[in-house]
Amino acid sequence: MKARGVRAATLTGVRSIAGKGIEGTYNGDPVRCGNSRFLSLEDLPEVQRLLSKGLTVFCVTIKHKPMCVFGLSDRVRPETNLVLAELKNRKIAISLLSGDDAGATESLAAQLGVPLSNVRSRCSPADKQKYLKGLVRGKHDRIVFCGDGTNDAVALAQADIGVHMSTGSEIARTAADVVLLRPSLNGLLVLLDLSHAAMHRVYLNFAWSFVYNLFAILLAAGAFVHARIAPQYAGLGEIVSVLPVILVALQLRFFTRRYANGLE
Repeated sequence: MKARGVRAATLTGVRSIAGKGIEGTYNGDPVRCGNSRFLSLEDLPEVQRLLSKGLTVFCVTIKHKPMCVFGLSDRVRPETNLVLAELKNRKIAISLLSGDDAGATESLAAQLGVPLSNVRSRCSPADKQKYLKGLVRGKHDRIVFCGDGTNDAVALAQADIGVHMSTGSEIARTAADVVLLRPSLNGLLVLLDLSHAAMHRVYLNFAWSFVYNLFAILLAAGAFVHARIAPQYAGLGEIVSVLPVILVALQLRFFTRRYANGLE
């Protein structure tokens, strides 16, 4: 449009409506942009034609009259299929929640191998929150939600762990527990592996502390008749107790990102 000399217009009173679209005023005329349901244009022939092709429809109206209709499609990130395959190998169930139309969402789910029973389209922020609340899970299961849009903010806060992509909206970033600084879904796998590594070291440190303190208590109580520590060396016991804990924790500094450039 810039090449054709079309310049952007300035709207006043701009208001964003979550899960629907945006509206404002231009030269006193109401301008609304969003999905066909929001603008009551679902029966428009142009809209039906685009929906039949599995596209997401974006409409613009001025003075409540349709001015243009766009058919949009999602572009799958290069690493997405590999990441999802790895998650499935780890017995992690995957769901797809989208505000897009059903055709576009189901087409994307087919590309990614997500079962239709785990797919929801035309989702508002409240719909995504409701879906997460309704998930049946075991005692030790956790819900991880990954999103980057304003409409994902509620779901990011609802999930046990909300993961935000670095290129998303500021509202979603604020609601998330984790922000992936690199624009790659491989960060999800790095996050899972780093979490496992951290918890492994926590358990290891607890085990070491338990064994050491049990031995120290028995030694102090005189349970080991022939074992004695000279008073001037007793203070070294604290260093022996703490130093392994520090070293084990510092190992996380050398954690390698296996998935920085793809899966191994």
